Amino acid sequence: MAWRGVWLGSWLFSAGFVACVTNHDALEKKPSGRGGNGSGGTASAGAPSNRGGFGGDAANGGGHSDDEPPGDSVLTIVNGIVDAPSVALCLAKVDQDGTVTPVGSPLTDAPFEYGQSLVLRDVDGIDFETDGLEPIVIAGELDRLADLDCEAAIARARDEEARSGGEIGQGGAAGDSNGSPPLGAGGSAGEGGTDSTAEGGSGGVAPGPAPVRSPLRVRGLPAISAGTLNAGRSLVFVANGCMGGATYSGAAAAEYCGAGYTAREPSVSAILVSLSRQVSDEHVALQVVHASLANAQVDLRSRPPFPSMASGVAIASVLTGQVAPRPASIQNALFDLGSARKYSVSVESQGDVLYEQPWASVLAQGGLPALENGKGYALILNGPQAALKPVPDLWNGPTLTAIAVDPE
Repeated sequence: MAWRGVWLGSWLFSAGFVACVTNHDALEKKPSGRGGNGSGGTASAGAPSNRGGFGGDAANGGGHSDDEPPGDSVLTIVNGIVDAPSVALCLAKVDQDGTVTPVGSPLTDAPFEYGQSLVLRDVDGIDFETDGLEPIVIAGELDRLADLDCEAAIARARDEEARSGGEIGQGGAAGDSNGSPPLGAGGSAGEGGTDSTAEGGSGGVAPGPAPVRSPLRVRGLPAISAGTLNAGRSLVFVANGCMGGATYSGAAAAEYCGAGYTAREPSVSAILVSLSRQVSDEHVALQVVHASLANAQVDLRSRPPFPSMASGVAIASVLTGQVAPRPASIQNALFDLGSARKYSVSVESQGDVLYEQPWASVLAQGGLPALENGKGYALILNGPQAALKPVPDLWNGPTLTAIAVDPE
């Protein structure tokens, strides 16, 4: 089955802002890294990127154009969705007329956990030269999708949301283009959530029924335009924000999901950036991708463990939606960064440490055993405001994921 105009949160990333892939090897079926909330843990201006909220065009993250010579084509997908511990990740072909057709089965056999990454080089049934590519995520009780292909899984998730009264309409994602029943206005346990049954209307109006959490939610992410994925670049696509739905609310929701988020108006989106392949034999090449919708400009540093009071090594300073520096920094050797000496990566603002995550965890999130001199890496910042903690059964905490620019 094909849908046209159904995935309301989607748009095509411009093919002109970055280039991408030529090597069409087998699709990776297993996530690269360990999922979960990192326990701790930045960057400098510049580099091409696209991001955006629902219903709008992708915004340019700034920086100068990609002038490095092309190489192998590769796309790394990172799961940074804040209001789901894991998702099933599907892909759909986007024809030139906008028709969206799911293809194949979910990309990972196990749930694709928060903070994990996977590498994509080829998709059966999709021609990167002529077809757009739309990632679609499903969250909730993922065992309900056992043995289903993507078309059937998406249909089941949409049906579950519709039956619970929680389908997202205009302004959301994966709702029907004609609109859908409104969500309940209640909140959730934790972080100041409120139950709609306790909110009597003014003038003696009786409260409505309590919102019902759907066992499954499905949202379309921004689509990547035809021609982007076969132009010889290493790209990273980072899903971010919150999927929304009944009960996914609370007093601090915007601090977790980004400005403008409500249960009816999800913020789930994505950024797509081209990574620099500059390397030095004697140094680790590093960039930072700021994919968190809830943080402004932050600085990343590599800091030694307590009781040392040393400030460590500056990595980068970066704004939301940017990758920096551009080209990659090749100033620090493996020993300087301390990743093998129990150092942590810190996320800071104006000198205050907001969050720290051990290098071992940052690397494990992306399935990397260690950093190596002579190779390039990117650190991906996801999640809520960096000083916040996860809220069980509602919001994930901040996290950092290290990925290889040229994965093996």
